[in-house]
Amino acid sequence: MPKSWFKVAVLNFLFAACLGLLMRFAFVEELAWLDYRNIMHGHSHVAMLGWIYMAIFGFLVSMVLNPTEERKRFYSKLFWVTQASVIGMLISFPIFGYTTISIVFSTLHIICSYFFVVGFWKDFSKVKKSCAGLFIKTSMVFMILSTLAIWTLIPVIIAGFKGSALYYALIQFFLHFQFNGWFIFSLLGLLFWYLEHKVDLNTKPIKAFYGFLVGGTMLTYVLAVTWSTPLPVLFYINSFGVIIQLFALYYFLLWLKINAGVLKVSFKGFTSLLLKIAIASFVLKILVQSILILPAIAEIAYTIRNFVIGFLHLILLGLASTFILFFASLFKNIILDTISSIGLWIFLAGILGSELLLFSQGSMLWLSLGFMPYYYEIIFGISAFIPIGILIIFTRLSSPSYKAH
Repeated sequence: MPKSWFKVAVLNFLFAACLGLLMRFAFVEELAWLDYRNIMHGHSHVAMLGWIYMAIFGFLVSMVLNPTEERKRFYSKLFWVTQASVIGMLISFPIFGYTTISIVFSTLHIICSYFFVVGFWKDFSKVKKSCAGLFIKTSMVFMILSTLAIWTLIPVIIAGFKGSALYYALIQFFLHFQFNGWFIFSLLGLLFWYLEHKVDLNTKPIKAFYGFLVGGTMLTYVLAVTWSTPLPVLFYINSFGVIIQLFALYYFLLWLKINAGVLKVSFKGFTSLLLKIAIASFVLKILVQSILILPAIAEIAYTIRNFVIGFLHLILLGLASTFILFFASLFKNIILDTISSIGLWIFLAGILGSELLLFSQGSMLWLSLGFMPYYYEIIFGISAFIPIGILIIFTRLSSPSYKAH
């Protein structure tokens, strides 16, 4: 993608990571001036919509389409208008929280995403059909589907049901289909798009993987509803969805095994490592969800905050962010020189360390063992690696001597 687009996406990521680190520090030292919930909203919105969304936007346009100059101007203008909405959310959410001004900026982002889907779908129709294209189109369907929950929130809030079970079910609907639908399907689609001239994608394993993954994504949403409405039937639906996802994982691993030789030749060095981490995070995501097949375990899992945060970060950092950095390395948006590699190693160390701490502490709470000594201080220190690594990468991208694409 254009160098300026990627730099903006990385800068958004840096801001989101700094807000996340501030939230960690709030448990180490009391910050009387800090509204934790407002910072959390700013952190999550900028991470999702400023980093992952903008990066996927850029790679979809640059990798998949070959638009005319007129269409390039359309996507360029749309990118910068979307970025304006991200800046608005970055400022308004931490200061004002969910108020009119922040809602205006987040609504502008949704409207921009609709323009993107319509424009991309029109241009994509001129590109030959492929299995990879099916994943990409499905990701956009999930993205549009997720935003329907946001529009439904308006009458729910007006009717005085803010904070109700329905209110949070709609929030979870948006998040579930953003994370598990739009993000994951688009990133897998981009990977398959790059590989389609190297491997045969029109195979039973890929077709089965797609079908089972769609079904599992739809059904596992109900787990987010069970915290407020713990009906046995909802747990059974989630269990069925988890089983379907395990079938999806089986066919995905089968496809990887069949094409292991081609993948090994196609990707080398740090680029290969980033892809392996992204794929491992995807596999781990499904395996973690498979543990929730038992209703008793599922009920415990969503009530322990460490597990919830760890799982969300597994998707956003381990899977989506590492996939994006893989594509950036593959297409030379990041040149893997010494400084950039150090930044990436620090970033990855921060992810691994914080994930281990989150799940370890969650397990201790599950087993009624209390908190590990200096937990908040340790996880703050480890989490600091993430923005430090991103800062090194961004500083290198901004260097005049840096010859990225």
